[in-house]
Amino acid sequence: MSAKIGVFAIGLEAYWPQFAGMKEQLMAHHQQLLGKFSPRDIVSVGMVDNPARACEAGRRFQAEDVDIVFCHLATYASSESLLPVVRALGNVTLVLLNVQSVPALDLESTQTIDDWLGKGCSCAGLPEMTAVLRRFEHPFAVISGYLDGDAVLDEKIAQWCAAADACRRLKSGNIGILGRPYPGMMDLNVDETQIFRTFGSYVKHLNWEDIAANIAHGFHQDQLEQASRQVKAVFRLPEDLDEQHLASMIEVYLATRKLVDEHQLIALSNHFEVQPSGYMHQIISASNPVFSMLTQQGIACPVEADIKTAIALTLMKSLAGSATLTELYSMDFNQDLCIVGHSGAGDPDIANEKSLLKMSPVFHGKPGSGFLTQFTPAIGPVTLASVTQGADGHYILVLAEGELVEGKTLQLGDTNALFRFRNGLRTFVDDWAACGPTHHCAMGRGHHAQAFHKLGQLLRIPVHEV
Repeated sequence: MSAKIGVFAIGLEAYWPQFAGMKEQLMAHHQQLLGKFSPRDIVSVGMVDNPARACEAGRRFQAEDVDIVFCHLATYASSESLLPVVRALGNVTLVLLNVQSVPALDLESTQTIDDWLGKGCSCAGLPEMTAVLRRFEHPFAVISGYLDGDAVLDEKIAQWCAAADACRRLKSGNIGILGRPYPGMMDLNVDETQIFRTFGSYVKHLNWEDIAANIAHGFHQDQLEQASRQVKAVFRLPEDLDEQHLASMIEVYLATRKLVDEHQLIALSNHFEVQPSGYMHQIISASNPVFSMLTQQGIACPVEADIKTAIALTLMKSLAGSATLTELYSMDFNQDLCIVGHSGAGDPDIANEKSLLKMSPVFHGKPGSGFLTQFTPAIGPVTLASVTQGADGHYILVLAEGELVEGKTLQLGDTNALFRFRNGLRTFVDDWAACGPTHHCAMGRGHHAQAFHKLGQLLRIPVHEV
């Protein structure tokens, strides 16, 4: 789900009668800037140049329920044209775009005041705007740049929009929990009220029996055939795979997908403690590939019913396009690397190749048996993100960027990889642990720390980067 993004230009009404054509010139620059947001869902209100128009703009943004607002400082403007917008926004972050039309004024051709005001005067009013925003205690950020060919400007705008997308995703649905968090893992405990306050997501307590009921209801043949094609698109199937096992897994997938749709879930954390039998054996046996397919579709499905990591996975998937649950597995001091990984479901998008479905007689540390899904994460840059809490109960994001490297990994049926950290193994592990993250975290392809910092500002939670 894409964010709804508010955009407006700000200027000084007194200039228009003084300098013919200036407003039109500035609006042409603004239209060019709007092109940088395409094809996103934007709410554009044009030029705001007096308090009355600012009030109108604020009401429009409020009515449209925007997730973030960008203010283009088209020329000098007084802050009285900004504050009515800000007052209407509540806690929605405002990004001031201090963007000139040119990288630098051509001083030889800048012969009149309107030449200067119309092309290169965006920064004149910037301190005035930030001064009043601080007094208003309103969340804001500043991006400086120029219109044409400024890759830094384009990247920063894209990061803010991506962060707003991630926030909208969290608010768009519910986090389901099947079972309860793994007993004794006290870092996984959550306050559901605080989750809703911080992230806008409800936690819905669901039952494994809900999936069983969906299986019992049955499915049309075309649904079964379509799901079979989906399974084969994601996994490599062994030649000796029992067709009944495959058919059973497809039923579980359709039943779980139906549960997701019925409850408008963005995540489904899960844990099962009793030795499964009957219908529960069918469900638990198929859970790894089923939850992996849902994870690929943007429904985070962390094992051990870890709701905090469900949030981290949801944010990572939105920003990185991939997000698999992981933890620190083992330290290799000889190579200055750490093996990271986890059992259970993973995200197929973390890998460049399909995972081979295999049957296992045991799920380590948990009851049951069934399919394993060991993905091979792609070599290259990655980001880790953990959602954790401080002593006051407020949420914190802990981040790290690094690189997955070539080398031998564990072949135990778990997704795992070799992680090289920027500051070395010893320093990283000590510093990461000192931040108090949960023992699970989300891993996604690419470096996304800058977008996560912006996300932290939108959510108004601190971000610690290791």
